Amino acid sequence: MSFGTLPNALVVVAIAVVVIARRLSWSELENSDADVWRGPVLMIGVGIYQMYDKHLHLGVADVVLLVTGAGVALMAGVATGRVAQVQRRAGKVFFRLGAPGLGIMVAYLVVRLGLAGLGHLIGATVTSGGGSLLLTLGANLLTQSLVIQSKAHTDAEEYTST
Repeated sequence: MSFGTLPNALVVVAIAVVVIARRLSWSELENSDADVWRGPVLMIGVGIYQMYDKHLHLGVADVVLLVTGAGVALMAGVATGRVAQVQRRAGKVFFRLGAPGLGIMVAYLVVRLGLAGLGHLIGATVTSGGGSLLLTLGANLLTQSLVIQSKAHTDAEEYTST
């Protein structure tokens, strides 16, 4: 990782820590689809912009590591969403990740940062930067949010998306 990508990676880690800390405590699941996808899609967009802005061509190693990172992100998002706890209180739906969700997120971040380090070692510069980290973290959070919302629709009666 070059000096320029290190601050980006630190920003991604800081975002991950804030999101994980927030999702460990009970939070109201807003009754709006926009609340589910707005933040993660913004992260994905910024990640794509950062990757496109700096790297116009992708090597084979870049593509393999990007696809692997995205696959790991999606699998971790589904797993984390499935273990999330959903409750209905006073007519509102609340959720949290709990200890299993924390374990999955920490494992995901370790694997994803490991892929970034591997990318740096083999010269896959796109996957070692903050853009790819933002992209995959956004994909993870979007998948996680969609699974949690689906679980809330199933587990809590009268929960509707308006």
